[in-house]
Amino acid sequence: MPASDDTDATDDAVGRRTLLRAKELLQSSPLGAERAVRSGDESGVSEPGSAAGAFLGSDHDGRSYRLYVPPGYDADEPVPLLVFLHGCRQTPAAFAAETGMNEVAADETFLVAYPKQSRFGNPLRCWNWYDDTDATRGNGELAWLADLTHSVIDEFAVDEDRVYVAGLSAGGSMAARAIVEYTDLFAAAGVHSGPAYDAVGSALSALSQMYRGDRQDGREAGIEAYEAMADRARAIPTIVFHGTDDDVVDVANARQLTAGTLRASHLGVDGDEETLEVEPDRVETGTSGPYEYARRQYRDGSGTLVVEEWLVDGMGHAWSGGSSDGRFTAPNGPDASRLLWQFVSEYERSTLEAVADARWTLPIVGPVSRSRLSRVQTQVRAAVSRLIER
Repeated sequence: MPASDDTDATDDAVGRRTLLRAKELLQSSPLGAERAVRSGDESGVSEPGSAAGAFLGSDHDGRSYRLYVPPGYDADEPVPLLVFLHGCRQTPAAFAAETGMNEVAADETFLVAYPKQSRFGNPLRCWNWYDDTDATRGNGELAWLADLTHSVIDEFAVDEDRVYVAGLSAGGSMAARAIVEYTDLFAAAGVHSGPAYDAVGSALSALSQMYRGDRQDGREAGIEAYEAMADRARAIPTIVFHGTDDDVVDVANARQLTAGTLRASHLGVDGDEETLEVEPDRVETGTSGPYEYARRQYRDGSGTLVVEEWLVDGMGHAWSGGSSDGRFTAPNGPDASRLLWQFVSEYERSTLEAVADARWTLPIVGPVSRSRLSRVQTQVRAAVSRLIER
């Protein structure tokens, strides 16, 4: 999984500087940071890349993170939030610089939170996606990530319907876990070069999955994900990127993740596994620099686009379309950062929940008033129409 050429000393120095700045901004009031950004104070300008705005550093419950606030941010206008998880041995600063996500956020006006895994949490700074004690609802690292997300929502003007999670490699696999375990928090997800959804239990088993693919097939993983969502089950829109020449996380993981996400989403809105359409709704091929790619789109039982899969032929374990200065990027590949945002930003959590609720609400008569049933039917038809129009 990716390493960064950022040293711990450099990262810690940056963290101390941005933490001091964040404290100065926040000491005046809970919304101090927002007011400073609105007034044009850019002394917290991002080091990585060329994006204007503030790249703040702080900590939450003993762990550090960075938050990118775009120049167009206004505390009176809620904006989307992307929680963006780095890979092994990376830092938030390196991940921001190599992916160029801050530039996308500056153009599109959304916040980006970059949680940082510590060496105490994992010696290689990998997110522990394979361990149930860290990667299930209410437990360990995943619980901390959810709590951090709520903290950012509380401190900044965030559109709670448009909170997303994505990541690279180990971070990508943790994002796949997050969208399943916290469907009531994250609307959609992005997984780049990440192992398929599964908590395999040990680091040794995790290595086996990375190199060979999941021990489960897509069907079993999808059923497991659906059961994990429990009464929160709904479509879990996910965009998947992977290189066919990835020698760290085998491309089989991408295919299994696609199959599992499609099945879990279908069960969440339909409930009948027999009606699942496993063939892609749309297939597109093209070329980006030296790479050929295949883009496949899959829909669930409601007609909602729930999985978009990009397989880049000849690309290794690298962020597609990343910085030419990055060690773990493929600069000439499709621009994964912008494509990711284009995909996830179309989804609102409440709309996805309304479509899923229709499975249980629409057949009900008797104690439910006809006027309420009619309102629900109207809301669901509108929600489905918005999603199908994509």
